[in-house]
Amino acid sequence: MRGLSRLTGLCPLVFALACSVYDASLIDGRVAGLPARPAANTSSPDDSESLLFAFNEIFLRQSAEMAARVGIDLDSAITTGPNDATCEPPTVDGEVVGQAVVDGEKGVDNAIGSLLLPAVGTALPCLEDNLALTQGRGIGTILLWVRGWNGLDNDASVSVVLTNAVDATSEDPALVGFEGSDPVNLVYLSGRPGVDAPPPRWEQQDYWYLDPDDFDADESGQPSLDLPKRPQADAYVSHGRLVVPLAPGTAFELIAGDGTLPSDGDMTIAVNGGYLMGDIDQERTKLTSGLFAGRLTLEKLAQITPKVGLCAFDAELMQSLIGQFADIVGFPEHDRTGMECDAFSVGVTFSAVVGQVAGLAASSRAALEPCANSGPIQVDRCCPSQWLSGKSRAETCDTFEKVVKAARFDSLSNAIRVPVPEPAPF
Repeated sequence: MRGLSRLTGLCPLVFALACSVYDASLIDGRVAGLPARPAANTSSPDDSESLLFAFNEIFLRQSAEMAARVGIDLDSAITTGPNDATCEPPTVDGEVVGQAVVDGEKGVDNAIGSLLLPAVGTALPCLEDNLALTQGRGIGTILLWVRGWNGLDNDASVSVVLTNAVDATSEDPALVGFEGSDPVNLVYLSGRPGVDAPPPRWEQQDYWYLDPDDFDADESGQPSLDLPKRPQADAYVSHGRLVVPLAPGTAFELIAGDGTLPSDGDMTIAVNGGYLMGDIDQERTKLTSGLFAGRLTLEKLAQITPKVGLCAFDAELMQSLIGQFADIVGFPEHDRTGMECDAFSVGVTFSAVVGQVAGLAASSRAALEPCANSGPIQVDRCCPSQWLSGKSRAETCDTFEKVVKAARFDSLSNAIRVPVPEPAPF
């Protein structure tokens, strides 16, 4: 009965999956690739500049038309049909059930953006707003820490650390910290002991406390900022554009809620053959035209859906309903080897603002588990996107916890725009 009680958000997904993926007429023969790596002599082991970027404006409300422009050519091919696909259509019991997914403009691969994100937005109408709210408050915000940079527009080798913030504040870090009774939320330690620290203002001077789980321990036995567990050491800067070839299995954790609502969830997107890119502005204050792209296997996708409250989507249902739309293989080395498509291409846009590394948090935040309880989950509609579509606050924010959440939307920094604005064309 649990599965039947949680099918509320499933119908919109089923109908959306019947739509075609891309329009082959969009392809113009050129490939959406990567900027070239600068000459080796642009980099030195002595380079010591660093920048911390905090992500915002992660845009999920893609349409099929937008998805055709968001991403890169992950498989070095422009797929127009089954004859030039880099993997074979999926089969079930020997019968072909899949179809060749036509690429977007210039060979862009982004089946997730054209297929799943529009449907998820229908089933979970506040997901993107909740993500913007949570990240805007500094809770679980994705952080990109660039290190070993020469500070110029071209650098053949920089190191990058991807992590999440446990919390952040615009206050002087000498005045705030974590108490033993609550190791994940910043409070004043003096002056006004126990009072919540103010959230970030997103004005380049915010202080970010990084997740200690992403760093190894030093000789003292404590996690150290000098020992990231998974440094991305192959990054570079080309004409001001930061390019990060992601190590296999690199994961992005997107937290949409703080656990006060049963529907609050998070999702970990772990990709292979991925890239992260963005333009560093001349003032070194923000990252614009940000893009995250990669290959998400069907197995990993099946692990995401329950984490955001789509509890009826178990692995078997994902395979039967969505597996037929897989457009790529999970690992680049398996392109053109005759393997069946078992993964989905991903392309998601973002922006980022410079901040300051305050240190490591006292503890990591606990994972959110919206599907842990057996009862049905009420679809959350308490968010600006729903209010702008004609629904009132009174009808969508009908519990004390949701009234508090609505007030948090109101108190966000003006720099955090909700709904997230549609990105400019790439």
